[in-house]
Amino acid sequence: MNNRIAAVAGYLVLYVILDWISYIHPVLPVAITPWNPPPGLSLVFLLRYGTRYWPALFLAALLAEILVRGIPAPLPWLAASSLALAGCYAGLAALLGTRIGARFDKLSDLTRFLALILPGTLVAALAYVAIFTFAGLVPQHEFFPNLLRFWVGDAIGVMVVTPLLLVHGAENPALWRSLRPQPEMLAQAAAVLAALWLIFGVEYSDEFKFFYLLFLPLIWIAMRHGIRGATIAILGIQLGLIVALEWSGQRSAAVVEFQLLMAALTVTGLFLGMAVTSRRALEEQLRNRQSELNQALRMAAAGEMTSALAHELNQPLSAISSYLRACQLMLELPEEQHPLLAETMDKVVAEAARAGQVVHRLRDFYRSGELRLERLAMEPLLQGGMEPLNKRADREGIALSLKVAPHLPEVLADRMQIETVLHNLVSNAIDACGASRRGEIHVGAVAEGGAVRVCVSDNGAGIAPEIAAHLFKPFATSKPQGMGLGLAITRSLIEAHGGKLWAEAGEGGGARFCFTLPAEFPTIIAHGR
Repeated sequence: MNNRIAAVAGYLVLYVILDWISYIHPVLPVAITPWNPPPGLSLVFLLRYGTRYWPALFLAALLAEILVRGIPAPLPWLAASSLALAGCYAGLAALLGTRIGARFDKLSDLTRFLALILPGTLVAALAYVAIFTFAGLVPQHEFFPNLLRFWVGDAIGVMVVTPLLLVHGAENPALWRSLRPQPEMLAQAAAVLAALWLIFGVEYSDEFKFFYLLFLPLIWIAMRHGIRGATIAILGIQLGLIVALEWSGQRSAAVVEFQLLMAALTVTGLFLGMAVTSRRALEEQLRNRQSELNQALRMAAAGEMTSALAHELNQPLSAISSYLRACQLMLELPEEQHPLLAETMDKVVAEAARAGQVVHRLRDFYRSGELRLERLAMEPLLQGGMEPLNKRADREGIALSLKVAPHLPEVLADRMQIETVLHNLVSNAIDACGASRRGEIHVGAVAEGGAVRVCVSDNGAGIAPEIAAHLFKPFATSKPQGMGLGLAITRSLIEAHGGKLWAEAGEGGGARFCFTLPAEFPTIIAHGR
């Protein structure tokens, strides 16, 4: 409660002081001035504390009429004019709403503000001048000149003061930080002073003709500092303009004309400053979104790597489990099965080593796209990828064959990754042929331009239509227990080598998956994640 009383008292004192400071070129006897900042202060007060405090505005206007303006009218007429101003600005504050009072940081806020301020101040001017016309202090033929002067004075006062206080705010120290002198700010202030001097200080110059010079420093300030800088610059230009007008002894009509030009300058500066601030806010939002997206991509990459490891480790771990189970059985007759036991344990060691290589290679690949390239002959490379699956194909009655065209060029590739690719494709082909009575899988390699094309063909069930369109996307699978990562990983590995992977229908049914590997690989394509 005490804070509200102090705020009201401070508002009353500041209103009267502002009215006294801006009391220049008054048109007597009603003392209408071409610049009237107190209404701008009043709007901020009502927006912050609520329109129920309109009596404070009424009292402030009445005190200013009596103490500053000294209008020779009975108290009831002074009270009526003050009440009219209080009602008009309270209604204007209600129309502006709490949104503008709480935040003034969007172009829509500024547009709404100006769209209401111009007609709102005109209504206040009509009410004020009409009251004193009825009182006999304003001749009827002077009604419209007084109306224009009052409207211009209030409108400029509101457009200069209200955005300044709303943007910075008493609780926001940004205003004081922005006022700390810096070399660029000193240069901008010097540019404003230079423009005022060229307008009013150069003899024989046409002041109205050179008024456009004030736009240049205002544009500079608004582009650099946004709406915060623009509001401070507009206040500085307005004060400098009033001082220059007083110093040069301009007639009252010229002062009003300059204030009309100042209105255009103010609107331009406010819109430009708000546009810069809004753009920077959007850029900040985009940076924040990009940061969030990068974090999400890192998490997705971590999840993808985890899923890839689970998928790729499934085969060697399953083989190790089978081999170890076989070892347990052979240990029942160690003497008879000793040679086979030793051979099986060697396979366990080989599969464990392969699992370790998978972990390290996939980790390096998903972390940085690193490839360990070496020149490799195609036939040994393909045999190495198919070898772990030969016995599985035999158990399931599937004929697995390899045919490599003669004189194929060597390829520059990562052995482990290409073997993983072939292992995935052949394993999928075995799954596809599982229900066939006479399953057949053919792996072939031929030269194709400056690359080698490898195809894995089967006579299985083919590709299901419902997943054909997104076959290589993660989690696309037709297997009941499948993870849908094998083909996505396979394509990533091939594309990292500079090759391509695609699927097509087999000649006698089934499916055929083909990939290419460049024979020359001058530029390593990093696999971005």
